[in-house]
Amino acid sequence: MPPDPDAAGGAESGQRYRIQALDRALGLLELVAQRPDLGLQDLARRSGTSPSQVLKILATFEHRGLVRKGDDKTYRLGYGALRLGHQAARLRPVIREAAIELDALREATGESVHLVVRDGLDAVIVDVRESSRTVRVVSPVGERRRLNVGAAGKVFLAFEPRELTTWLVREPLTAYTELSETDPELLHIDVQRVRRQGVCVSIGDFEKGAFSVAAPVPGPDGRPEAVISLAGPLSRFDSALERRYRSAVRDAAAAVRDRLAGTPRADDEPASAG
Repeated sequence: MPPDPDAAGGAESGQRYRIQALDRALGLLELVAQRPDLGLQDLARRSGTSPSQVLKILATFEHRGLVRKGDDKTYRLGYGALRLGHQAARLRPVIREAAIELDALREATGESVHLVVRDGLDAVIVDVRESSRTVRVVSPVGERRRLNVGAAGKVFLAFEPRELTTWLVREPLTAYTELSETDPELLHIDVQRVRRQGVCVSIGDFEKGAFSVAAPVPGPDGRPEAVISLAGPLSRFDSALERRYRSAVRDAAAAVRDRLAGTPRADDEPASAG
């Protein structure tokens, strides 16, 4: 039994009981979600599955309403997938309660804003407000990264029980860029600093030339219900903006905490509106 069963037990049992054919089919569904401009041959090539198998899988998903085939012979998600997404979101009140704060934070900063949850040893984006600027950080819903990279992941490590970090560093840490933290001792130092400051700033460790700033949305037990993260290109990030973004992200996360707890805000104003 791992020190934190919620951190890795699911992944461990998932490997043991995984049905490869189903795993391959769901991987194809994720590919359709990410690239709704692909036809049968491209989906087969990118998934590493034969065209005949891909055709059977897609036909099954079409039957269940999870995908639909366009007039241009490309595949995209169907209304069944939309229904599942809405039902999943209803099970996480933080997604609903965070919406107004994500909108306000994006408007106040002009940068992309993400709501992130933890799934085992990964940080997963569950909602996005993308920047309207030409040069921006683009991270879609469903994107996941190991907890040792990016501001959101380190926030989870800082405010979850310390056993989570211990479990994470049992295996070699994943590097996404040359700045990704792969040294367990240095990662522990980073996490301790985030715990003291209550907010994390990450530079270039999840995407080259990008920054992120994140703060936790605490639950009743003090552990993060989610993390609010703001990200943008490093070319327009300076010390003044860092101070401003630290404060804005921290305030937005605190406002979501209050909404989840049922604490009213004056005129229901978002924290970032001012």
